[in-house]
Amino acid sequence: MKPKKYKSQTLTGQKGINLIEGIVLDMGFVWNPTNLDAGIDGIIEIRDTGTEDATNFIIQVQSKATINPFSADNGITFEYLCDERDLDYWLKGNCPVILVCSGVIEKVSYWVSIKDYFRDPIKRKSRKILFHKESNAFTINSKDDLINLAVSE
Repeated sequence: MKPKKYKSQTLTGQKGINLIEGIVLDMGFVWNPTNLDAGIDGIIEIRDTGTEDATNFIIQVQSKATINPFSADNGITFEYLCDERDLDYWLKGNCPVILVCSGVIEKVSYWVSIKDYFRDPIKRKSRKILFHKESNAFTINSKDDLINLAVSE
């Protein structure tokens, strides 16, 4: 009889989620992981950090975590190729969706707003995201950008 296993990718995926959750909590926002996942790993609820009011402004999050180098990483940018089914799923919903790619060894994360990025039909056709490590860094400094994204949808 073969023993049950926890695959390394499962642990890597959870490390990516943990990294996102820590950043979101440091922003003063709320992180709610999804229990059943078809392409959204969690939801960020924007919280007014001054009044501590819940706002019901939400952003859906898909995490992609790796222990390997990012694809086409040149130190300044890297690429991520979206699966067609994932992309269709993220684009058809009524909430903003961000994709967060994390390097769990380095403990770094990068993000992009899916609906904003793929408004360009050429980008949509290619399914490829070009992340700029400086401008797409997912850190506590992303707080105002997330607020603007949540409120504008």
